[in-house]
Amino acid sequence: MAKITKKTKAQTLIPTASMSDIAFLLLLFFMVSTVFVREKGLNVRIPRAKSIQKIPRSHSATIYVDKNGTISIDDLVIDIPDVQWVMQKKLTEDFNVIACFRTDKDTSYGIMSDILYQLRLANTLRVQFEAKLKR
Repeated sequence: MAKITKKTKAQTLIPTASMSDIAFLLLLFFMVSTVFVREKGLNVRIPRAKSIQKIPRSHSATIYVDKNGTISIDDLVIDIPDVQWVMQKKLTEDFNVIACFRTDKDTSYGIMSDILYQLRLANTLRVQFEAKLKR
């Protein structure tokens, strides 16, 4: 009888010597190709205040209103009836959201009152008005 010998499989090895080079190249690529988006908002002249309290930007939705009555919530230009829908969506994403008004000092109070009513309908009860420090 012939003796059957079992052949050993050739082992495959993955070279890991250049793994750190590849990791650093990927890190460098993502650092260079990442684009940071900066909020543009509307061009508004904020009124002056005697004291200022800082608000954490991670829990805020900025409502811009210029003197012409254009409304923008975090770079999304909307009409007054859409304020309720946008703020309800933001409340579902973050329950502690604060509606921060950045309005032009020449904006009519009627527009502000309509926006505040829409915020009340959206159950956004934390509202702050932003101002610049008076110097």
